[in-house]
Amino acid sequence: MLLATLSDPAAAELCAALLRSEGIESRLRGESLGPYRLTIGAMAATQVWVPLSRRDEALALIEQADLGEVDLPRPTADVASPPPARPWMVVAGGLIALLAALGLWLALTRLL
Repeated sequence: MLLATLSDPAAAELCAALLRSEGIESRLRGESLGPYRLTIGAMAATQVWVPLSRRDEALALIEQADLGEVDLPRPTADVASPPPARPWMVVAGGLIALLAALGLWLALTRLL
């Protein structure tokens, strides 16, 4: 679950280290972490993700720490959102079905 978005990648690393030191698994996501580090403006924003079961404890730790500009997500329902649509999976499924139908047709035409 997304815990916070920090504008400074170093602060995000510090946040993740703080959470890990308290036994809370955390992961970072953002453009500033890739091989071509972008550390200016909105591209420097780094997200801190934690397990949903540890969200409240992690939020309390973040609020106590002085990590600079931290954007905490607005509270939402505890219902997990559906995964994002992946159009390539639909296309791949269609291609597999088409190949299976073609194979079946070839097998049937050779048998008859």
